[in-house]
Amino acid sequence: MKKSTVKKMLNLLLIFTLVFMNYSTILVKAESNEVVAEDLFISEYIEGSSYNKAIEIYNGTGDPVDLSNYELELYSNGATEASQSVQLSGTLEHNDVFVVAHSSADAEVLSQTDLESSAVANFNGDDAFVLKKNDSAMDVLGNIGTDSDYAKDITLVRDASVTQASSSYNEAEWSDYAKDTFAYLGSHTMDGAGGEDPPIDPGDPGEEYSIADARELSDGTAVTVEGIVTVNNNAISNGAQFSTYIQDETGGINLFAFEQGEIPDLAKGDRVRVSGELDSYNGLKEVIPTSIEVVESGQELPQAQSVTLADLQDSSVAESYEGELVQLTGFINDIPDSPAGGGYNVSLIDSDFNGTTLRVMENALDMSLVEEDRWYNVTAIVSQYNAYQLIPTEQADIQLADEQPEPPSAAGVYESTVESVVDGDTIHLETPVLGGTKVRFLNMDTAETYTAHNDDPARDEINANQKAFGEEAKAYMNELIQPGDEVLVKIGEEPTDDYGRLLAEIIRQEDGMNINLEMVREGLASTYFIAPFNEEVYPTYQNAVKEAKDAGLGIWNPEDPLLELPFEFRANDDQKGFLRYVGNSDTMEYVMPDNWADVPVEKRVFFASEEEAESYGYTFVGDDDGSTENLSVQLLSMNDLHGKIDQEYELDPDGDGTFSTYGKMDYTAAAIEAREQTNPNTLIVHAGDMIGGSSPVSGLLQDEPTVEIMEEIGFDVGTVGNHEFDEGTDELLRMVNGGEHPEGLGTDGYDGMNFPLLCANCVYKDSGNTVLPPHYVEEVDGEKIGFVGVITQEAAGMVMPAGIQDIEFTNATEAVNESVAELKAQGVKSIVLLSHIPGEQNGDTVTGQVADLANAVDDEVDVIYAAHNHFVNNGVVDNKLIVQASEYGKAFSDVDLEIDRTTGDIVKKEAEVVFVDQSKVTPDPAVAGILDKYANQIAPIMNEVIGYNATDLTGDYSNDGDHGLGNLIADGMNAQMDSDFAMMNGGGIRDDLLAGEVTWGDLYNIQPFGNTLMMFEIKGADLYPIIEAQLSSVYGPDYSISGFHYTWDPETSSVVDVTLPDGSPIDMDKTYTLTVNNYMGTSTGSKYAPIGELGENPVMGPSDLDATVDFVESLNSSEANPFEYGPEGRITEGTAEEDPPEVVVAPKDNNGTATVHTEDLEALGSGVRVVIDIQNDKKPRKLLLNKKQVDILKEKEVTLTVTNGEKYAEFIMQEFSGKVLKVSLHDSNGKGFKKH
Repeated sequence: MKKSTVKKMLNLLLIFTLVFMNYSTILVKAESNEVVAEDLFISEYIEGSSYNKAIEIYNGTGDPVDLSNYELELYSNGATEASQSVQLSGTLEHNDVFVVAHSSADAEVLSQTDLESSAVANFNGDDAFVLKKNDSAMDVLGNIGTDSDYAKDITLVRDASVTQASSSYNEAEWSDYAKDTFAYLGSHTMDGAGGEDPPIDPGDPGEEYSIADARELSDGTAVTVEGIVTVNNNAISNGAQFSTYIQDETGGINLFAFEQGEIPDLAKGDRVRVSGELDSYNGLKEVIPTSIEVVESGQELPQAQSVTLADLQDSSVAESYEGELVQLTGFINDIPDSPAGGGYNVSLIDSDFNGTTLRVMENALDMSLVEEDRWYNVTAIVSQYNAYQLIPTEQADIQLADEQPEPPSAAGVYESTVESVVDGDTIHLETPVLGGTKVRFLNMDTAETYTAHNDDPARDEINANQKAFGEEAKAYMNELIQPGDEVLVKIGEEPTDDYGRLLAEIIRQEDGMNINLEMVREGLASTYFIAPFNEEVYPTYQNAVKEAKDAGLGIWNPEDPLLELPFEFRANDDQKGFLRYVGNSDTMEYVMPDNWADVPVEKRVFFASEEEAESYGYTFVGDDDGSTENLSVQLLSMNDLHGKIDQEYELDPDGDGTFSTYGKMDYTAAAIEAREQTNPNTLIVHAGDMIGGSSPVSGLLQDEPTVEIMEEIGFDVGTVGNHEFDEGTDELLRMVNGGEHPEGLGTDGYDGMNFPLLCANCVYKDSGNTVLPPHYVEEVDGEKIGFVGVITQEAAGMVMPAGIQDIEFTNATEAVNESVAELKAQGVKSIVLLSHIPGEQNGDTVTGQVADLANAVDDEVDVIYAAHNHFVNNGVVDNKLIVQASEYGKAFSDVDLEIDRTTGDIVKKEAEVVFVDQSKVTPDPAVAGILDKYANQIAPIMNEVIGYNATDLTGDYSNDGDHGLGNLIADGMNAQMDSDFAMMNGGGIRDDLLAGEVTWGDLYNIQPFGNTLMMFEIKGADLYPIIEAQLSSVYGPDYSISGFHYTWDPETSSVVDVTLPDGSPIDMDKTYTLTVNNYMGTSTGSKYAPIGELGENPVMGPSDLDATVDFVESLNSSEANPFEYGPEGRITEGTAEEDPPEVVVAPKDNNGTATVHTEDLEALGSGVRVVIDIQNDKKPRKLLLNKKQVDILKEKEVTLTVTNGEKYAEFIMQEFSGKVLKVSLHDSNGKGFKKH
């Protein structure tokens, strides 16, 4: 037990006076005129890092107290019964304290400890304490029965004005300090208690430092600093406290004392010399002054530095400005009605919704002269109260900006880090977003964890049930995201709720998981949509909750359900009843609040009033406006079949470890037909690439068998992909219109397609007319549905230029909008876009070209089919449903539409991608018959064995280096043309070659396009641009190669070197021959163009398939002696190393933090290595580079080496993510080093 040190005096004379006045009474009983407490109370709480946990109990009663009658209890995690307790013992003198701490706490804590207890002192920020006397609760810290982080990672000190214990926790009685603040432990001040120890002699005023150097020192260090006062202390001080800021040419710092006492008033422009002790409060660096000398007055203030609110979001940048005057522009969107704690906390944001708090003290300026919803130019001091904030100093510091742009929108996606999980739908963020750290999850609602307020015994079961499911949701949330996890915070147009919490979806950065949606999918949350809401994500959440409910997951478990949904529980618990009207998004009707259960959860939308519901187009359920029922239409679709009508695939589409067989069109046709039977209003459509790159059973017969199967299934309309143009425009039109192939290929009596093929952006160059119809209207039960077809413009670089030389692919968006305008003019309001344009989906988000198209086209388009990249998509962009169903007949999509018969518009849309598991389908006999007929026709060719393969050969593009299949094909091309080199594009390799017999049909499936070999003459030097053109910065190499090896640098996407297979270099001036296929040799796309541009004297050869067949036969393999191919190191990664020039930059001549002249950095050349030696004979120095200097080094692509002559740290500045760079080559003991 230690005596209390109450105050720190300001000058030596006052110290001596107090010593002689009070020292003789230190151990004497308190005099009768002193203020005394009735009993002991808790005076301090420490919840620090690791085991730094302590509780301090104070005796201000005026008499010694026997502790054997007292007990300290711990209530953990919202418990209503004590989890741990400890009996106190001994005698506690008046004005002394008793400290209970964890036995593994730091020595600084244990040095003040009276009782070590690893039980009761093992707590977190959500636990409560009770001090009992003779089994009666006297004093309470925290809220018993409530699990909330009211005191996490902080030190709490009871205010000096508190003189009595309290049986209920009052947050206002406590002051909070930063984590691991131990300075107040072991003593306590109570106003009027007397019996003070003599004040501590301030001793040596400390070494003189620049402010920047002083800021780098640890708290408790005695310093002397000099600077210009930037704010009158009486403008920002609160009550009897003293606070101001000073600034020199290196930085700024706060001066603070709890009582001004003898400290003189300071005014702007005073140059002062301050001696005192460094301290930190809620992150703000301070000097606690022991003496202040005004050296001179009327000095010019430091110039305010221009910053942005984005700068203040970066702690490293903001810290470099702390204590200094800055200028910036921001939007004030909210001013509190009254001050709190002596000032106003005013929200200041920018156009990107970076935000901070303007802390405007009452005496600094008149806030009634500042209007909300205006842009202002603000001059202020950068301060900190756990987060960085700005302190204006006078009225002139907040000036209305000349330009007043539109108010900023909060909607967007922000990066942050999880600090803690509060419950199943609330978390705290470590990094503020829009100035806030508490997030209420949007679109979902989990059971409550708080102790029920309505204690009616009839609700006991309901209350227990609610809390149990709430704890389960919280536990699962703790599995999904944990403190330190990086997340994306997705905020809509309304960023906060009435409680100031951020309303957001939380996306886990490591894998893109939408946490809100995951809670719904797992049945641990109900959906909860309150207008206004995001209509794009609405179907995704509602589909998820329906699936969870149908599966009986979590709160929907029929054997143990959640008895009251969270909103229902809250309404009954606070006994205010139901207040919101409830809409049915299916029927577009709403019901009275008490009739909410009439609307299924997956259709439920909440409105504040009837007027709001009707503004969204809802009508009251009792109203009968005579409207007819909506028309239900089903669209079934495929894409990217590629004539794989007979192929089968072993897949695990659900990722659950169960593989089944998918594909083969007799099965897919049967599944489509079965789904068609569920709705008489069904149309079957496709999004292109249904032919081309096909199986032999289709490809050898010009893909006419595929068209025959499509007609058997009953396709109604489709569009073209790039592969429909594989053999040119004329052949495509023959496929559409019918007629015999000019070379007699194909089937007998081919009569074309019996359904329209559309393309709005396929036009003839000479006339501008479309090659195919741009759009088509189908009437279903009296309602018109318009279809528009488009293809990606990139198709021009994916097919033989000679075959499409008379046509071009125009801008898809413009073509769509032109067709939509024509359809609308015909009265068509339900419009579907068939696009052979790719997209990809991550979680709920669809991105890529098709998403860009969705955002750009007329909003009358309701559904967009995607294709080309063989992905699965089922999402919404700009209220347009985007659907794509895999590839090769493995799956189809089912889109269900509802069309308002009054308006003719689509009012509802949802999709499902259906993978066709053969084990669950009986094949369609008609399609099976077509397959058998053509399989028999081509069997003699297909089944011819031409070799034997030892291992499975897989691969297409050479992204990860060369592979066996590509090497085999390229070697065959080289051998066929007797050339020096050969290259094969990865997109032309369409199947794998499995171990065992190699048939002609196997090789056809690998190279189905019928391309022709071309040989060019090139110079050795030409290989470099040809190779580099096919190197993707994202995916790496494309081509397989033969006759040479090369090394490439992934960082620069450039060739390092090219050699012959024996390692000898290519002769740059020698003429070599290079074989490619005619697709590569004639294409004008950037990847292929260098081949035709640099190659000379082209020579045509046989088909690429014939070359591969001949080469495999030449290997003379047998079942006993199969050929072997694999990776050979033909394509490798590497870097070309070159040492950059070295430049030494000398730091400024000072003994504190080492800094450099900005002009020295500006003079540097690009790409140099900079060496800064911070060696100092007097004492070790740190290096500090400010934001401007860091930006210069990044821009100049500098490699920075910092050394002290013995150790060094190296930084590649382009890779450095910070904005301010601090480097120390010593630890706190002046030893050791951490290499960067």
